[in-house]
Amino acid sequence: MVTGRPVLEGIKTLLWIFFIAALVIGLGRFFFGLGAATNMTDQLPWGFWKVFNMVAGAALATSGFVVAAIIYIFQMEKYKSVARFSILVGFLGYGSSLVALLFDIGLPHRGWHPFFMWNPHSFLFEVFWCVSIYWFVTAFELLPLITERFPFPKFTHFIHEVMLPAVILGITLSTMHHSSLGSLFMVSPTRLHPLWYSLWIPPEFFISAMGAGLSVIVLLQIIMSWLYKQEINMKVLTGLVKGSAGFLLLYLVIKVADFTVNDKWNFVFGPDITWETYLFWVESLLQVIIPLAIFLYPKTRNSIEGLIFGTTSAFIGIVMHRLNTGIVGYFRSAESVYVPNFSELLLGLGLICGAGLVFLFLLERFYIFKEPVSHGDHHDSSDIELWSSAEAQTVFLGSRAKKVGIIAVIVIPITWFFFRDQATGPFQPIVQPVEASIIGVDPLREVLRIDGNLANEFVDFPHKKHQEAFIKEYGMIAEETCVECHHLNLPNDNASNCRLCHSDMQLKTAIFDPDAHIQHFRADPEFDIEAFMKTDLSDRRKGFEACFDCHEENMKGLAAYAVKGFDQEAPGFKDVMHGSCQTCHRQREEDRAKADDNSNCLFCHKINP
Repeated sequence: MVTGRPVLEGIKTLLWIFFIAALVIGLGRFFFGLGAATNMTDQLPWGFWKVFNMVAGAALATSGFVVAAIIYIFQMEKYKSVARFSILVGFLGYGSSLVALLFDIGLPHRGWHPFFMWNPHSFLFEVFWCVSIYWFVTAFELLPLITERFPFPKFTHFIHEVMLPAVILGITLSTMHHSSLGSLFMVSPTRLHPLWYSLWIPPEFFISAMGAGLSVIVLLQIIMSWLYKQEINMKVLTGLVKGSAGFLLLYLVIKVADFTVNDKWNFVFGPDITWETYLFWVESLLQVIIPLAIFLYPKTRNSIEGLIFGTTSAFIGIVMHRLNTGIVGYFRSAESVYVPNFSELLLGLGLICGAGLVFLFLLERFYIFKEPVSHGDHHDSSDIELWSSAEAQTVFLGSRAKKVGIIAVIVIPITWFFFRDQATGPFQPIVQPVEASIIGVDPLREVLRIDGNLANEFVDFPHKKHQEAFIKEYGMIAEETCVECHHLNLPNDNASNCRLCHSDMQLKTAIFDPDAHIQHFRADPEFDIEAFMKTDLSDRRKGFEACFDCHEENMKGLAAYAVKGFDQEAPGFKDVMHGSCQTCHRQREEDRAKADDNSNCLFCHKINP
């Protein structure tokens, strides 16, 4: 049990203000959808919540499993004094990351799906599983620190006895998900800037997270010890920063090797320097160079000022590295810039403030800084002050609770007034018209180049080879092979260009033009225009019947929709291109019992030099 300093009251007030404001924004996001609650776009979908709260947050909370490995696996007992503190940091860090992920995904109420609807081919699936289960492991590790203040000595003793398997499981899961977090960015080789893209991202993420995690635990230990007037164990802290320096040095070696092997130094010192290069220099300075210079020099490593400066630099550096990898590195290829709006920033920061409030509460109410002096085997020591009803009343009904109520009454209407448009505004999709994107590479159009948005990330489609393959394998005649891709044609057309229906890169577009049909039918006095316009085209079956009555003869492919009905909206160009190619290839791979290596984007997509 510890008591704080008066300055803590001001800190807690600020934390409550930001946390309550974030609750207002969060409720608006849940009730009204993502909408204007974020400035994310289809080109830049890795938003602030996912990268800052999830990717960077998980890295900062890594101290939980690193310290657990040091104590339980490597049997370095001197670090046991920071074990409880590290477990709490890991629990709250991963917990706030998971909460942020709920706000970031499109349908939060389906967050349980990955537990029951497996997709083992997805990196994000593995990340979700590992992070979720690891958070439950940290909760299990934290549990005895809570129960020891309640009259359950046997239960607390049992948890301590089975702690080692839980720690090993937690270390394994954390190792896996940090690597997979890096793997998420490996799927965009043509989009992420070479300064941050690498096939070595998984080990880079894992090692840098361990280096930053140890620095963060040292920084928090110093700050909290000062706030709560606790003694600082310099031998333990200097030992931790030496471990941090070891991981950061290893990360630096891997980074240098990566840039050398993959010939990327031209982006750092050579002719290809851009504004991203300067960001990379600052990131490297903060994340690696400054911490190493301080942690490897005994004089600065053994001073409080040096530790604060070095660990703060490592903390800012790892956050900057994750933001550059997840957001900034995509600006050039997306040809747009993503800047979080204020409500997005407020929600992300508010989640951290909520975790901070829980952190301070547990520090003050439970034995987090160190174990009780006379900690017996069965936790029946008289030195442990059990939780009382009087303490509960003080916490939940005392003056502090009333103060929080006053803050809420002030903050909620102010937040809603200033951020109501950002939290509840409608989502404005970005329209991306498809260009004249399918052109012949050769005069006979045996190879067609597909480049829907003219971004020079094209696919050269061997048209003639596909036609010959259909004829050879399925016994089709040449005319029949056209239907495989040109599944539906405009009236009186034999092979309509895809973009005539799928006219936007991402969005669905309406195929049916009511004005053009009305103008056409006005010339026919026998046609009942009013009845025609009342047809419910949202009903796929009725939509098919309405079209088929007139277009049975002149729209090739329409008859194929007799069973499943006809949708009056055509999917986006990108979706249908991927769907047509991948569906057919997967089916053919199953037929041959052999899979081509077409899982990588670069298998199909080429880039103009």
